[in-house]
Amino acid sequence: MGRRSQPRFSVVNPWEGTMRVLRDVVVDRNGDTELYAVSVAPGVVGEEMSLELITGVSRRSMRVRVVDSRPVIISGGVQHRLQLAMVDGFQAASAPLPSATPAVPGNLAEPV
Repeated sequence: MGRRSQPRFSVVNPWEGTMRVLRDVVVDRNGDTELYAVSVAPGVVGEEMSLELITGVSRRSMRVRVVDSRPVIISGGVQHRLQLAMVDGFQAASAPLPSATPAVPGNLAEPV
C-alpha cells in the first residue's frame, strides 16, 4: 500500500480569526513599573501582552512588555522568570497592586 495521492482536507474559503493563549503565572512586584512573573513558557523580549492579576475579590488587567526571560529551576523543574515592564506605568488611583502579599496569581495572555 502506498501513500495517499489525494488531499484529505481542503479549505475552500480560508478562515480568519484570532486566538488568545492564557498561561497561569505567579507575579511579584518590583518597584512602581516593573513586575516579575514565573511561567512554564519562556517570554520573547519586546513582546507586549495582557496581564490579569487576581487577588481575593478583585481583578486588574494591564498591558506589559517582556524585558527579560530566563530559565530557573523550581521544585526540580524548569520554569521561566519573566521581567515585565508595565506599558502604561503604574496608576495608583485605579487599583493598586497588593503590597502585603509577596506574590499574586495571574493570567498572562499572548498578543492577539
